[in-house]
Amino acid sequence: MNRSLFLFISLAILGLTSCNAVKEIQELIDPPPSPTSTASPIKQKEQRQVFPIEQNGKYGYINKTGKILIRPRFDRVKDFSEGLAAVKIGERWGYINETGEIVIKPEFDSVLRFSQGLAPVKKLGERWGYINKNGEMVIQPQFEDAVYFSEGLARVTIDGKWGYIDQTGKIVIKPEYGGQTGRGFFVDGLAAVRVGAAYEYGYIDRSGEVVIETKYDFAGDFINGLARIQIGDRWGYIDKNGTEVIRAKFEFTQDFSEGLAAVKIDDKYGYIDVSGKRVIQPEYDFAGNFSEGLAEVRIDDKYGYINAANEMVIEPEFDNAFAFSNGIAEAWVEDKKGYIDKIGRFVWNVNN
Repeated sequence: MNRSLFLFISLAILGLTSCNAVKEIQELIDPPPSPTSTASPIKQKEQRQVFPIEQNGKYGYINKTGKILIRPRFDRVKDFSEGLAAVKIGERWGYINETGEIVIKPEFDSVLRFSQGLAPVKKLGERWGYINKNGEMVIQPQFEDAVYFSEGLARVTIDGKWGYIDQTGKIVIKPEYGGQTGRGFFVDGLAAVRVGAAYEYGYIDRSGEVVIETKYDFAGDFINGLARIQIGDRWGYIDKNGTEVIRAKFEFTQDFSEGLAAVKIDDKYGYIDVSGKRVIQPEYDFAGNFSEGLAEVRIDDKYGYINAANEMVIEPEFDNAFAFSNGIAEAWVEDKKGYIDKIGRFVWNVNN
C-alpha cells in the first residue's frame, strides 16, 4: 500500500478531513527528512531543483524562481529523484527526464521514485517489481508491496510479512516481520520492525538479527544516531545501543533536524535539543522539522515559519505549509498550492 492510499484510509477511519489532521497523520507515516549530511538516503531527499505545479488541471514543473521548466501537460506528477520523475498520462504512469522528455513509457498502474538506480512499479493486475532507468524490469513482479532501496536493501512484502531483498532481487532477510507502512528502511545498519503477533517494535541489523529488543509501541528511523520511540502513550528517543537517552515523556515527537526536534507537551509543540533540553517552549498548535534554518509552525489555523531563535520570520497566514528545499517551500491558501521564498513572498502564486 502506498503512502497516499494509507493516508486516505487513515483519514477515512478517523473521520479527519482538515489540512491539520492530514499533516499530523503524515508525520506518523513519513516524517520530514533531516537535511543533515548524515541522514538516511531515504529520509533525506535530494535538494530539489524543480518543483511540481498545477495549472488548469494539468501538472508540470517550475524552478525555484517560479519559471516554468516543464510545461503543465501531465495528469499527475511526482518529485524528481536521481534525474527522473514519475508522471501520469491518462490512467498510466511513466517517467520523464529533467527536460520533460518521456524516457520510460507510461504503462504502470502504480510507481514510486528511483533510489539507488531502481524504482518499484506495478502494472494493473500484477504484483510489484523493480525497473532500472532504462525501463527494464530487472526484479520481476512478485511482491505484494515494495518500497525504496536504502543501504542496498529494500523492504518487500510476501504473504503479508516483511523481508528484504538486495539489488539483484535475492531475499537476504526472510519475510517474517511486520510494521507500519512507510517504515522499515535501513539507516546506519538498523531497521525498525515489528516481531511476533504483539504490536511491539524493535530493530534488526542487516543479517535480520534483533539487536534492540522489541518492546516499543512505535519505533522510527535513526537520524544522526537517535530514533523516536513510543512507550504506551509517551514518546522519547533512544540511541543505537537501545539506551533511552531522552526519556519517553512527550505526547508526540518529531525526528531531529538541524539539532532540534519538535515535541508535544500539554497539547502544544515546542523544541528540544539533543540533550533533551527545551530550547523553544511549547506554544504552537503544530511544529514541523527545521530545514534550511526555518520550521513551519501552526498558530490556531494558520501556518508560518520560525527560526531556531524562535523568531517568527514568516507570519502565519497559510492554510498549510511544508519544509523549505533549495530556498522555497510549498504553501497552501484554501485548496490551492503555491511556493514561497524565505521572506514569505510567492514565487509561484496560488492563482497561477
